[in-house]
Amino acid sequence: MTLDEANAELCRHRDLALTAYAHRLLAQGADIHGEQFRADLAKYAGELEAWRRKALDRLRQFVEAMTERPSATLH
Repeated sequence: MTLDEANAELCRHRDLALTAYAHRLLAQGADIHGEQFRADLAKYAGELEAWRRKALDRLRQFVEAMTERPSATLH
């Protein structure tokens, strides 16, 4: 798997999690046109994006470590 493929997979999971969260908010009666819905969704989207960036950075570090030391492990 390449880093681009890993990023695509992380994006897919980020998007699925955001969609599931939106559905949960709507099921709880949130107004799709309301400010609170948008604020909650934007906050969670930011958290998910931070998770994706951190995961991708760790994967990059691992790849770099493996290039330098093939016996390196991800901690």
